Amino acid sequence: MEGGRGGEGVRERSSGAFEPEKDAVRSRLSAALSKLENGLVERGAEARLVLLAACCGEHLLLIGPPGTAKSEVARRLGSIVSDDAAFFQRVLTRFSVPEELFGPLSLRSLEQDVYRRNTTGYLPEAQVAFIDEVFKANSAVLNALLMILNEKRFDNGNEQVDVPLVCLVGASNELPQDPELQALYDRFLFRKLVNPVSDDGITDLLSSTPSEVSAEGEVTRAMAMAKGEGRLEPEWLEDLMEEARREVAVPNQVIDILARLRSHLMEECEPPIYISDRRLLKCVGMLKMCAFTNGRKQVSEFDTLLLKHVCWSTPEEQDKVNDWIVDQLVSQTETKQLRYLLLGVFTRCCKAMSNREGGSERGGGGEEYSPRADQATCQVTEDVEELVEILDAKLQSMKGQMESVKDLLMGNVWLCEGEAAVVVEQLQRPMENSVEQIECLLSDALTVEASYKQEVPLYVVADLLPEYWSDFIRKGNIEDVKPLGLKPLSDKK
Repeated sequence: MEGGRGGEGVRERSSGAFEPEKDAVRSRLSAALSKLENGLVERGAEARLVLLAACCGEHLLLIGPPGTAKSEVARRLGSIVSDDAAFFQRVLTRFSVPEELFGPLSLRSLEQDVYRRNTTGYLPEAQVAFIDEVFKANSAVLNALLMILNEKRFDNGNEQVDVPLVCLVGASNELPQDPELQALYDRFLFRKLVNPVSDDGITDLLSSTPSEVSAEGEVTRAMAMAKGEGRLEPEWLEDLMEEARREVAVPNQVIDILARLRSHLMEECEPPIYISDRRLLKCVGMLKMCAFTNGRKQVSEFDTLLLKHVCWSTPEEQDKVNDWIVDQLVSQTETKQLRYLLLGVFTRCCKAMSNREGGSERGGGGEEYSPRADQATCQVTEDVEELVEILDAKLQSMKGQMESVKDLLMGNVWLCEGEAAVVVEQLQRPMENSVEQIECLLSDALTVEASYKQEVPLYVVADLLPEYWSDFIRKGNIEDVKPLGLKPLSDKK
């Protein structure tokens, strides 16, 4: 970081300074999550998303029927990030006026011919906000709301002022239908469908004590404001964002997943799922934050599982996004390319062995190879040895990944235990299949290596590796295959 910051690149502040140690970060986030989740039933994903949104400086949209604790999640975030004066809450209607969100006109300023609002206690001065029925925003409030959400600035009279907003939680019972509201919809990076408590969880909800649950079925604000750990000051969150942006690298394979996901959603899905450039860039920032808060300096492919909360337009599309990402995580272990490489090495070995057998027949077995032939032999030997090393390294990597993937997913701060368990189950069997396939390829490669080095006759190689021999004969270059066709295998037995 720049000068003026304390040791280890940390901003010097008396309160809320960001500790770079991963355990300290996880400890604070875990305490905040406990405060968000306490007393709520089946709202673990919502609690994690609202906290992740705050850590990223982004906004969360909750879509669902009334009475599902949407406002409670926002209020709890407010108790963690801001104080009472910095939390703002409103319900919009089609007839809402700007004064409801941005404050009344200042009479004193009007006396001086200045058009300015008194924003004290309103959205332009809030750190956390909750706006219910957000898509009922009309044109009178829409432009100012868009600027606050995207740029965190507000036009107040003849000047533009910064807005201290950390996170705005929007809620709606339905998706926007008016094209004019699509820009507002796109400002919410995170989107979550909130369902009523399931049959399995209703017992827990009904058995909650009266002090924990209000008459409307929502957890009381007093519970959310309980004293203890869990405070995340805006200054601390600001430093967290800066550290994540600066410290975390995004590998090419993750960039490739993002690019192909956008292409898949926009070109292969019906109807197409539009992903704006702005949303795609913010996805990168979100993935960096996910990695950093999990104690890593590099984004993992498994972090992209969170894109299922970001890259959809309608709730039905969420499963499409999730299934595609899981398929990509599995495809990282596909063996088609490795088998293609092995077939290429097998072909070169067969050609070299054929030339060697032909030379032996012509020279009675005593003729020395020419320098050129000797060089070709060395090259083939190097090729097959290199492939064996590649396959062995891939096999060890896959086995290690199988052992670590469960810990990586189950230990992810931003994945609920249930979500992580489902993904582990989805990935486990395909990964086991890939390990088995790579073990077979390695065994075949070792057979090719041993056959070549021990000068095993070609007809024996054909018996040992019939599938590769068949591919070589059917798909090989005619100039390579033709000499073999002139030598009946029966003559060699």
